[in-house]
Parts: sequence; structure tokens; C-alpha cells
Amino acid sequence: MTDPFAVSVTVAELADAGIEEFRRGAPQAAHDLFERAARAAEPHPELAGQHLQILVNLATTAAHLGDHPAAIATLRRTLDAPGADPALRPAILLNLSQSLLETGAYEEAEAVLTECHALATAALPHPGARGPDAESVPAASATGATAPLPGPGERDIPVGDTPAAAAGSPQWPGPAATPAGPYGIPGTGPAAPDPADPPSGAAELLMSCLVALSTVAIQREDWPRAEQLTAEALEVVTRIRPDLVGRPLMNVAALALATGRYEPAEDFAEAALAACEAGREPAGAASVRLMLAQLYTATGRAEQAEPLLHAALAHTGPAGLTVETAVGWEQLGLLAASRGELDEAQTLYGRAQSLLRQAGATPTEAALAVRRAEVAHLAGRPAEAEELLTHAADTFAALGLGLRHAQTHLAHAALLEQGGDPGQLARALDLAVPAALAIDAVRYGLAAGRQRDRWRRNVAEPALRLVFRLAARAGEALLVAHLIEVQCATTPILRENAVPPPDGPGPLGSLLDEPPPHAHAFAVAPPPRLLLTPDGDGEGDGEVALADRIALAEQRYGLPVRDTRTVPSW
Repeated sequence: MTDPFAVSVTVAELADAGIEEFRRGAPQAAHDLFERAARAAEPHPELAGQHLQILVNLATTAAHLGDHPAAIATLRRTLDAPGADPALRPAILLNLSQSLLETGAYEEAEAVLTECHALATAALPHPGARGPDAESVPAASATGATAPLPGPGERDIPVGDTPAAAAGSPQWPGPAATPAGPYGIPGTGPAAPDPADPPSGAAELLMSCLVALSTVAIQREDWPRAEQLTAEALEVVTRIRPDLVGRPLMNVAALALATGRYEPAEDFAEAALAACEAGREPAGAASVRLMLAQLYTATGRAEQAEPLLHAALAHTGPAGLTVETAVGWEQLGLLAASRGELDEAQTLYGRAQSLLRQAGATPTEAALAVRRAEVAHLAGRPAEAEELLTHAADTFAALGLGLRHAQTHLAHAALLEQGGDPGQLARALDLAVPAALAIDAVRYGLAAGRQRDRWRRNVAEPALRLVFRLAARAGEALLVAHLIEVQCATTPILRENAVPPPDGPGPLGSLLDEPPPHAHAFAVAPPPRLLLTPDGDGEGDGEVALADRIALAEQRYGLPVRDTRTVPSW
């Protein structure tokens, strides 16, 4: 019979070797060593605690390598294991949420993070405190703050035999979805909370949880909640771990980019990059470079984007950061396609797809499918483009991502227009009109007037221009007239270039300014429906402009497009 003590020594040696390989920059070798250690410990009930520690390290390396389905399965196994240390549960939940987020399981990720938040809040010095913005969250002292763990991948695995070490390093979620594609880029975080020091550990865990929750809100396109959570996360991280402020700043930048606010997005991203570099977080810096490259591409500065992408890939590739590497290749493919280098774009997209499929990164792979469809269309393969776009739209619909679903239909309509087939104009309109109405309506959920203005100018107006162009080419004069009526009847938007009155802006003007990141504002309601004919009997039976298209948009994308109220057009 095998001596459990001897097995325990062997398991510890394998685990130590795995940790060393991970820190040396060999995550696959580390994963193999942890796998051997787990197999050795599993048959021995006396080694159950050690086995769970190894399983968490195994899941951490699997997530690092981009195998999120395997990481999810392993972490669930540790949560359900009999006799698991309750002190480990919050950090394991946090790690689980990261892989769930990558695979598009947003509801489950939010549920897991909600439990983690509750456990971390309960462990604070005053468990009755309301949450992360309460005064009970302690600021880190100069001696008490844990320095960022070193390591090539910046997702380090703590060394030690204590239960705290088994939790792994809580992973920071990174920049989230933008209109161009749902890029959830994981990064680094502080060490696992130490049960011997619950106040500080709980505060740092709560900090990581807030950043993760803000990422989920951005990914789910819940802009008011995302505004609130990114502000809270930035405040809490600044107080607890100012050396890690780059991560919440990254989410503030991601939210601005996702809502079409390019100028503040660039400012916050540059601040995040400086913070990550100052904090010696190369993985975080690489993530910010990917975001900045995306921003530069969106604003027509491809020559600035490409060096950033190569700099990011120089880190993510050797570090084994699968999803981030795929995002870098996808962005390089987009630049190649814009130069007309379709073969190069297709090669880069193929590399990215292979990594994303391996990682189970469903939302990011769906966004890549839209890019691949554009190349297929330009290369004269319309059937392939159609199949890819249908797949992307169906995926976003299944994930409940209405905005990205609408943007996919808009991209599809634009490709149909480029095809030049008059017979496809009706289909293009069927896709574009509801999509543009839904995209335009998103601005009413944004927090302030200037934010809504930027959404309209940078995101909604290009979509509406496509609709007007298609309607005019199709000879749909009545549709053009109704579109004009509806646009004229919407809520007026503050224009940045408007001339202020001679005596300067009044109190209302100051309220419409874009708030700082820590401020909160109220969104406005969607505009009313526009009656084209009188409602004779008061039963709401008057003709409403674009009624069928509005109903289709709300049903297709699950987004509120118009209020239930009506106003006359006369």
C-alpha cells in the first residue's frame, strides 16, 4: 500500500515544479505538472485538501492557456468537493467568473460574482456595511499592501501549503466589449485573500470582484449599471491598491469606447497604460495597447494602431495569453483587409479563430465571424459571407446581446448594398431599418446629454445614413418621409459645437455636461411614438410612424426603441 505521506511529498514537489515552470514562462509545462500532481493525490482521501489546492492551480493554468471550458469544469469540481475550505470559496468564485465571462455565460458569471461580493462584504470589519463604497472598506497601508506577484503571464499562482495559496491569484477582467467586437481580455490581480488577515484580504477580494462586475455589465451592454460599477471600482482600487489602478481605468476606457466616446476613451486608456507600466504589469499594458489599437483603427489612425498591436503580441504570445493573442491577430487582419490584402487578412483571421475556438471564447469568435464575412464578401464568396453573418447574429441573439446582434445585421446590410444587386435592396432594408432604430435608441440609456450626443454622432448617425441611402436607392419615398418625421420628433441632443447664449450656459447646461467618472446622472426615457393620423376614439388606433419596424426591432433585439406614449405629428 502506498504511503500517503510519501505521495504527499511527491505531490508537493510536482506542484512546486509547476509553479516554477509557470513563473519561468512555460504555462503548458506547468499545467502538465499540476495534472500529474492531481492524478497522484486523487486516490488518497487523506490528501483531499492538497488535491483541491492542486486542482485550483490546474484550473488557473488552463484558463491562462485559454482552455476556459476545462477551467470551468475544474473550478466547479473544487466548489462542490466535500470538505472544501469555505475560506477558499470567494477567490475560487472570482476565478470561475473570469472563464464564464470569456465563454459568454454572462448570467452565470454575474450570479457567481454576486455571491463572491456578498462573501467578501461579510468578511469586512463591519459586516453590516452596505458595500464597496462604504467607509468600512479599509485603505491599504504602506506596509500591508501586497505587491503584484511577478511572473511571465501575470496570472501568478501563489506558493505555499496554506489554504489561502490554493485559491490562486484572483484574475482581473480587462477591457470589455466595444461596438467592434466583444473583447474580454483577462489580466492580473492581487494575491488570494489571507484568512489570517480577513479585513485586508476581504477588501482586496471585494476590489477584484467590483472590477469583474463592471466588466460583466459592459459585456452585457447594461450601460447605467456599467457606469456605476466602473466608478465604484475605480474609487475602491484607488483607496486599497493604487498600484493596480490601471485595471479599473482600463474598464472606464472600455466603457467610453463601447459607447462611442472616443476622446475620453483615449485619455483613460493612456492613463491606464501609464499605470500598468508603472505597476510593472506587462499583461495589463498589453491589454491596454490592444484597446488603444482598436480605438485608433476606429478613428482612422491605422498607422498608429499597428505598432501597438505588434508590441502587445510580443508579450501575449510568449506568455501564452490565448484570447489576447487572438484579438491582436484579428486586429492585424482588419488592418490588412483595409489595405486590400485579403489573403493576409484571411490568414490572420484563421489563426485567431483557431485560438478562440480552443478557448471556448464564443462572443469573441462571433465578432471575428463578422470580420471574416467582410473578407469573404470582398473576395467574391457571398455564400460564405452569408453563412458567417448568420452564425454571428444567431450567436449574439442566443447570448442576449441585442446591440451586437443589431450591429451584425447592419454590417450584413452594408455588404448587401456593396454587392450592387438591386434585388437585395429590400432585404438590406429589412435588416438595416430595425437595426438602426435599435442602435439609435441605445443613447437614451446613457447617463448624460453629452454622452448621448457622442453616441448619436459616432455610432447611430452612420447607421441611419446607411438606412436613408438604402431607402433612397430602393425608391421608398414613404419610408424616407417617415424616417425624417421620426428623427425630427426625437429628444433634442446637446451639440458640442453649439454657440452658448451671450450670458453663458445656465444651470441646465452644466447638468448636460459629461460627468466625471465618479459622478452619476439619470438617463432619459425613449421618445414617444409618432402618430401620423388622429386617434379618433382615444383607443390608440392611430397610425404610428414606422410601427412595424419599431415592433420588429424591439422583438428582434430585445431593446426598448420607443416609449408607449404617443405624440401627434400635426
